Amino acid sequence: MDAELGSLAEALGRGIAEGSPDLNALLSDTASRSVVPSLVPRLKQVLTRFQGKSGEWSLVAAQDMFEILRLVRSRDAVVYEELKVIAEAFAEDERARTAPVPQRAPDTATNADTATNANTVSGGTFNEPVVQAGSIPGGVHTYYGQTSHSGLPRVADWPQLDRANAIALGVRRPRRIADERPLPRYVVRDCADVLDAQVRVAAREGGLVLVTGEPLSGKTRTLWAALFTNLSGTTRILHPAPGTDLRGLTDVLRARGDAECVLWLDDLDGHLGEYGLTAALLAELARLRVPVLATMSDEAYDAHRFGSPAHTRLLSGVDPVELGAEWSPAEVERLAAAAPDDLRLAGAYAHRARHSTPAYLSVGPELLGEWRRARRPNAHPLGHRLVLAAIDLARCGVEEAPADVLRRAAELYGDAAQASSEEFDEAREWASRIRHGTTGMLVPGTEAGSWRAYGSLVEDAKDGVPGFGPVPLELWLIVLEELSSHDTASRVVGAVLERAAAVLGPEADTTPEALLTLGRIEEEYGDEEAAEALFRRSADAGSAAAAGRLGSLLFHREDMAAAIPYLEKAAEFGDVEAQSLLGSALLRRSEYWLGKAAGSEDGAAALALGDLRRGDGDLQAAMRWYQAAARRGLRARVASRIGGVFQDWHYYEDAEKWFRIALDGGDLESADPLGVVLEELGRADEAALLYQESAENGSETGAYNYGAVLNDRGEEAEARAWFVRAHDLGHYSAAFLLGQSLRDEERHAEAAIWFRKAHVRGHHRALQALAEAGSLESPFPPDSLAPDAPDTVKE
Repeated sequence: MDAELGSLAEALGRGIAEGSPDLNALLSDTASRSVVPSLVPRLKQVLTRFQGKSGEWSLVAAQDMFEILRLVRSRDAVVYEELKVIAEAFAEDERARTAPVPQRAPDTATNADTATNANTVSGGTFNEPVVQAGSIPGGVHTYYGQTSHSGLPRVADWPQLDRANAIALGVRRPRRIADERPLPRYVVRDCADVLDAQVRVAAREGGLVLVTGEPLSGKTRTLWAALFTNLSGTTRILHPAPGTDLRGLTDVLRARGDAECVLWLDDLDGHLGEYGLTAALLAELARLRVPVLATMSDEAYDAHRFGSPAHTRLLSGVDPVELGAEWSPAEVERLAAAAPDDLRLAGAYAHRARHSTPAYLSVGPELLGEWRRARRPNAHPLGHRLVLAAIDLARCGVEEAPADVLRRAAELYGDAAQASSEEFDEAREWASRIRHGTTGMLVPGTEAGSWRAYGSLVEDAKDGVPGFGPVPLELWLIVLEELSSHDTASRVVGAVLERAAAVLGPEADTTPEALLTLGRIEEEYGDEEAAEALFRRSADAGSAAAAGRLGSLLFHREDMAAAIPYLEKAAEFGDVEAQSLLGSALLRRSEYWLGKAAGSEDGAAALALGDLRRGDGDLQAAMRWYQAAARRGLRARVASRIGGVFQDWHYYEDAEKWFRIALDGGDLESADPLGVVLEELGRADEAALLYQESAENGSETGAYNYGAVLNDRGEEAEARAWFVRAHDLGHYSAAFLLGQSLRDEERHAEAAIWFRKAHVRGHHRALQALAEAGSLESPFPPDSLAPDAPDTVKE
């Protein structure tokens, strides 16, 4: 167990066990002012358990107190020093209380009353009731209790300057990373020469040195630097808590011997009053050559200096050193020189145009602490996410953004997407509320309606302070959108590219998505060649999305051979754009290789190219390739295609020739188009025979055409039978013509059934026909037939 903590725990524990009301009150007050709120219930528990139980200070209780003190020492140096003072005060009382009872000397037995009860003081000053033993060998010893109005420790227990803790003396605690020094390097202020001179004079002659200024202007740090620079390291420092009774200070100082001392009063207004620093006490301290170093806000100074007469007498003889929050050009130059050696000063220099340096260094840790704790469900989790979104946007290079962009960004974290607009407005108001009289976590931007994170929070994230994760990859895409629609995109795109490379670059080797995101940024605003390289690395590492982006890039560059493997990979993962591009790429590649083969006298390749050209509507090119295929031994196979082109051109005689060549070559499907050509040539009977033969051979088109011929001849019943057969064979228009035929005979219910079948097959006019017949009620269900319908119908 730590010896110092053990002794301190023992002293405090004994005081509690003895039920000292003053000690209990001091302990409770200390706990209530501690920055470690958990100490309050623990101290009260120890107080309650052992109060008034003298001699019952157990090992368990000592361990409890030891743990409390360990936490205090690690988290709140000021409270720890106050507890040491309290313990020492009790120890003094304990030593006086437990001093041996004086025994009468043998030769005084006859005068016992005088020897025992007569208390006389010689060669000293009366401070409190005195217990004197007059017959102890070696001289007379006198034991004094503490003054009733002073809990001040003896000078020997005041800390020395070279061991003093600046933070315990009131210097605001900055944020600290890893093994950084507790305080950053001090940047000399312009008032340093004047302040140093006053401190040196006060050290020689006594007197009050006072630094005044705005809140968070750096008063305490500046005065601490002057104290540390101009006084000896062995100087003893008294730093009483506000409201401490100082009336016994001169008595304590008279017993100091030759020790140099200084009274440190941060926030002097807390030490004024009848029992505090008065003009009379200041005069006494000056006679003792004890300087008083103090700070005071401008507002408090004005109120006390020109307020009550007592305070006026104290302050009227003081020439305060005034300190401003805004730094002069010379001070900024000194800050720039010190910045490279400390991340905190570097951040303060980077944000000097928006935040005063002392405020940046001191308020930043407070904001960070409050922001971290706000993430709890019962605190302000949405406000926490909103501030985090602003911080991460700044990490991406967008220092300020409109409220709607902040909201979209915040939805990337947790369940923020479930919040209403009113909840977001409340969260934004909480995040932008002014704290410490200086700033909020969110600060209004330069443009109306825009917001940015307080600079120190951004630097905390950049410097690796615990609590910040990587920027969500989706946020970079929001940044891209924001830039593309922003008038000032050209001014910030460079910053985004730089930040993206710095943030995403280290993740590139292990995260394909980081490569993809960085590639999209480069593609949009940077170098297409760099984007291609990033997409390729991401795709090769397994990203289907990157494969699609790379395939698209290569496709539009007309590099189909390189594009196809990547497009195929993305297409297999459901990328619709990749699927479309892949089809086009494969088609173009097939045309390329078919052209190569056709150029080498391959008839099949020429036939395929003819089909491709005909599909494109280029009949001239199609005819050239078909004729080339016919010359290369595929005359019968290509004849129907050549006939079809002639038919499209209305060259019916030539079309008849080529269709008959196809038919003679065994292409039975040529009978139907040949029949159409014969009809165009006025040879309907020949056409009807071809249709009938084709239908009997199982051609749906032949059955349909033969039914149409019979219908035109007025043979409706026979026509309907062929329409039914054509429908059964798969001809989608046959059902529609059958429905028309039945409707013409006013067999509306049956007609509706066939119109419905035609609609199911996709006929474009069937739905309209059904609508026109909608006022007629059918006695038959949609899937049944009229009793006299042809018995060949199968549906």
